[in-house]
Amino acid sequence: MNKFDIARALDEISDYLELSEANHFKAVAFERAANSIRGLDREPADLIASGSLLETPGIGKATAAIIEELVRTGESKYAEELRGQYPPGIFELMRVPKLGLKKIGVLYESLGIGSLDELEEAARAGRLAALKGFGPKTEQSILSGIEKARRRESHFLLPVGVEVGEQIREHLAAIQEIEDAEVSGSVRRRLEVIRNVNIVIATRAQEPVVRALESFVERIERIDENTVKAFARNEIEVWFHFAKPDAFGATLLVTTGSQQFVESFLARGGKLGRARTEKELFDKSGLVWVDPERRETGDDLVRKRHKRLVEVSDLRGTFHVHTTFSDGRHTMKEMLAAARERGFDYVGISDHSPAAFYARGLTVERLRDQQKEIAVQEKAVAPMRVFRGTEADILPDGSIDYDAKTLAKFDFVIASIHSRFTMTKDEMTERMLRALDNPHVTMLGHLTGRKLLTRDGYTVEYERIFEKAAANGVMIEINGNPNRLDLDWRYIRRALDLGVTFTINPDAHSTHEYNALISGTWVARKAGLTAKEIFNTKPVEEVAEYLESRRANAQPAK
Repeated sequence: MNKFDIARALDEISDYLELSEANHFKAVAFERAANSIRGLDREPADLIASGSLLETPGIGKATAAIIEELVRTGESKYAEELRGQYPPGIFELMRVPKLGLKKIGVLYESLGIGSLDELEEAARAGRLAALKGFGPKTEQSILSGIEKARRRESHFLLPVGVEVGEQIREHLAAIQEIEDAEVSGSVRRRLEVIRNVNIVIATRAQEPVVRALESFVERIERIDENTVKAFARNEIEVWFHFAKPDAFGATLLVTTGSQQFVESFLARGGKLGRARTEKELFDKSGLVWVDPERRETGDDLVRKRHKRLVEVSDLRGTFHVHTTFSDGRHTMKEMLAAARERGFDYVGISDHSPAAFYARGLTVERLRDQQKEIAVQEKAVAPMRVFRGTEADILPDGSIDYDAKTLAKFDFVIASIHSRFTMTKDEMTERMLRALDNPHVTMLGHLTGRKLLTRDGYTVEYERIFEKAAANGVMIEINGNPNRLDLDWRYIRRALDLGVTFTINPDAHSTHEYNALISGTWVARKAGLTAKEIFNTKPVEEVAEYLESRRANAQPAK
C-alpha cells in the first residue's frame, strides 16, 4: 500500500471511532496520523525500514502499529473489527446536511439506523424528534436533506477524484506495457464536484494492462474496444481510455473535454490526428495552448498568446488561519511553525469572534491572551511576518461582531456569515452590503456559505455585492476548503471586471489544512486569474504597507 492507501485506511478508522463519543480522542489521533502520512515526501515503508516511523509528527505507538500492519499485509484487523460493528452503508448518511459522525452514531446506537432508507422511515414516523440533540425542526430538516442526498448520490468532491486518479496512476506506473498515463475528464478540468475519474493510457498491448487492473480496481467491464469501466474503493466509477502512443494526445484532449471546448477546437481548425501530446495538436493547428481548467468553453481559443494562470507556488503567504484559541486543532505555535516550514513570508491568524460561540469565538478578554501568545510565538518564526486578524461574524443586521475600538487593533478583518442562512435574497444582500461599509473590514469570507454536496449557498445579488466590495476596497476571499471552494469560479470573472481584488485563503483549522491553498488555486485558475490578480502573491513589504494604510484610513478623524 502506498501512502495514499494507508492514509485512506487511517481515515476510515478515524471515522468509525468518531461514531462513538467514547472514542473521540482516538479518532483525532488516527485523523492526525492520516494527515501526517498523506503529507510525507517518502513512502511509509521507507520510514519503517529506516526505523524512523515513530519520529514522524502525528504518529504514535498505536497508529504506527496499524501502519506497519497495513504495509506488511495490506489490511488492518482493527479496521475489520470496526467495520463489523456497523452496517456497511452507515457513512452514506453523511451526505445528509447537518448529519455529522456524532449524530450518525447517536442514530445508530439509539434507533439502529444505518442507511438512508432507514433514516427516512424513522424521520417520517417522527422517531427522531425525541432524540437528544435533534428535535422537530431537525427532523424536518433531515427529511428535506435526504432528498438532496439522493439527488447527489455518486457525486464526489474534487480532491477525492484527484487522489483516486493519482493513486491509480502510481499503480499504472508499475505496469511494463504502459508508456504513459494521465488523468483526464472533469478531474483534470478541476470541476468542484465530479461523478467519475477518467484515465488515458498509452499502450501497444491492451489485454495485459486490463488483466493487471484487477489488482487495484473492482468490477471491470469492457465498454468498447478502447474503453474499460471499473470502480475504485468500491464506489467511484473509473473510466480507462486506451490509445496507441501516437494517438495519446488526441485521446487526452477529447476525454478531458468539455464537449463544448472540443467542438470549438475543431471549429477553429483543430485536428485530432496523430500526436503523442496535446501540445502537438495545438501547435499543428496554430491554436494557443489552453490550460485544462479553462476548457469548459472555447472562449480562450481566440487568444493570440497563452495566459499564465496563477500557481500555488506564486502564493507568498496566507490569511484565514485558526488555532486552538477558537476551533482550530493545532496550537498557535504549531500553526505558525508549519507555515514557516512551508516557506511562507507571512501568515494571518484569524480566530473566530464571540458570536461564533460553537467555535469558541474569542471574547475581548480572551483576545488579549491570544495576542500575547502571538507576540511570544512570532519571535520563533522570524523573519516570517505574523499579521493579527480575526474572522468576525456578520451579524443578522449587518454589523460586525466586535466594536470599532477592538476592530481597530487588528491588522486585517475577515467578515463572514455563520448564522441565519435562511434570510431572503434581499435581506442577505442588505446584510452583506452593510458589513462591506464597515471601514475595518478587509476581506469578505466564503461569500455564499455553501458546503458542497451538503448545503446550498444562500442567494444574494452578486452584482451589488461586487460593486460595493470594489468601491470600498474590500477583497473577496477564494476559500480553498474543498467543502466550500467559495467564491464559485463562475462568478469570479464578473467580480474582477467590476474591480474586485481576490485573496486565496485555506480556512485552515489544522496544519494539514494549509493544503487547501492548492484547491483554492484550482478555483482561481479555473476562473482565469493570474498571479497579479491575487493579493497574497504580493511580497510581504507591499502587503504590510497596504494593510497598515487601510487600517489608518479606518480610524476616525481626530
